[in-house]
Amino acid sequence: MVHAAKLEYIDRLIGECLSEDGDALELNGKFIGDEGVEALVKSDRLEQVVNLDLTKNSLTHKSAVFLAQCGKFKSLKRLYLGDNSIADKGAAAIAEADFAENLAQLDLRFNDIDPTGGFAIVRSQKFKKLQVLILQENQVDNQVIIELAKSPAFANLRKLNLYRTGLTLEGVKVLAKSKVLERLKYLNIARNYLYLDSAKALAATKTLTNIETLLMFDTGIGDEGTKAIMQSPSFAKLKTFRVT
Repeated sequence: MVHAAKLEYIDRLIGECLSEDGDALELNGKFIGDEGVEALVKSDRLEQVVNLDLTKNSLTHKSAVFLAQCGKFKSLKRLYLGDNSIADKGAAAIAEADFAENLAQLDLRFNDIDPTGGFAIVRSQKFKKLQVLILQENQVDNQVIIELAKSPAFANLRKLNLYRTGLTLEGVKVLAKSKVLERLKYLNIARNYLYLDSAKALAATKTLTNIETLLMFDTGIGDEGTKAIMQSPSFAKLKTFRVT
């Protein structure tokens, strides 16, 4: 049960942080916790919210369940849950939420999500409108990424952030051959255990030809790997390429 004081506080916070037209609720860094989200979903001012930012709020899987079961996010298109601890149970709840069917952007960075939660996301059939997926700093590992690259449900992705997710050569080879991800324009695979063979596999892609931004810094691809990417005809549209 939510305390009356918490309900009053969250109602006041919504009043302060909700945009004038009611489509953006920016609660980044408010540290409202699970009780705050439980209070939030009781509000009658959520129907028009398109952008919901709950980044850095000390949330656990309980908050993800509250959000998923709310039923009031009829207009939600962009959900930011980064820098919390929703973990696998939270990821599974989001993957089954009714609003997932309308999401264009989902930010799950830094959330203690392991392969179990990763599989819940990539096996969901509700993300067909998703254009941006951020899994940064969650150790979901290769098999989750491989399933993502093969799932038609993610065919609309334009931006994919796999920074430090446990990606290795095995996953890169599948990404490089993915027909599902042909629309990608932005790919972040930095800070993974990638070396020259990964760069060569990526350079040989016949499908990831629309990429304009490729981030591979803090990997081990070296000068030869960098050269392979830069000289690849498949990356003719590349505008930004970050390596170290």
